[in-house]
Amino acid sequence: MFEIGATLRTAREQRGVSIDDAAEATKIRSSYLVALEEEDFERLPGPTYARGFLRSYSEYLELDAQLLIDEFSERFSSAPWEVDDAVMFPRRGSAQSSRHSSRGSGIVVVAIVGILAIAVLIVIAATYPSTRTTPLPATGGTNVVTVTEAAVNPVATAITAQTAPDSTSAAAEAIVFVKPFAQVTLTVRALESPEGTAALFQQKVDPNPNQPDGFKLPKSASGYLIRLDRPNTLTLVVNGSPVVPGSTDTLLSIDPNGRVAAVTE
Repeated sequence: MFEIGATLRTAREQRGVSIDDAAEATKIRSSYLVALEEEDFERLPGPTYARGFLRSYSEYLELDAQLLIDEFSERFSSAPWEVDDAVMFPRRGSAQSSRHSSRGSGIVVVAIVGILAIAVLIVIAATYPSTRTTPLPATGGTNVVTVTEAAVNPVATAITAQTAPDSTSAAAEAIVFVKPFAQVTLTVRALESPEGTAALFQQKVDPNPNQPDGFKLPKSASGYLIRLDRPNTLTLVVNGSPVVPGSTDTLLSIDPNGRVAAVTE
């Protein structure tokens, strides 16, 4: 076992670099760098951020970043502020959040009321004398009520009347903000876009204190495929909910309804 903080501080002092100079070069707050050198990790936003900061700072000081991260994980894996990445970053097939159960109950009630209203109108129309002299053309179906609800993030819920057997509804369009906390090269493409299609966004981005909410990705009705040059460098805010990628995730997919998943290449 070796001291993470002492290793960082010694390497910085041997290079003749101040904390402020290191913060400017790594785009990491000086208070976070001090917390790393003092091993006061509870002052950092969370373990995923701590690993990301540790990797960026170690690479800047030309140290073995993976060695320091492994030491951190071994010593602080059970720290009280540890966050379960599986909760922060849902994988494919994960269960829907229970917070949407009340929304689903409300939609069912609205659907039942709508069906009853349609039934009353049909009864009134059937019993009320008609003044038409020509019959109406056949429609080929009866009116139905279709209820759609997003599976993960709280997006708009639509209730539409249409004619059977058509029961499809347009997918939602996810709203995605990117909040980098370390420099990262980001490539964003439309989900399931054909080979050779131009990227929606592709450039190196840095943390920007003038954009506390991050920057918004261009619109994509089909969703997004996001590639990072290295993990532990950003947080996504999808339809208003923060999502922190796992420590090894570099390829992410976001469908139009806001479901996020890590893609294995």
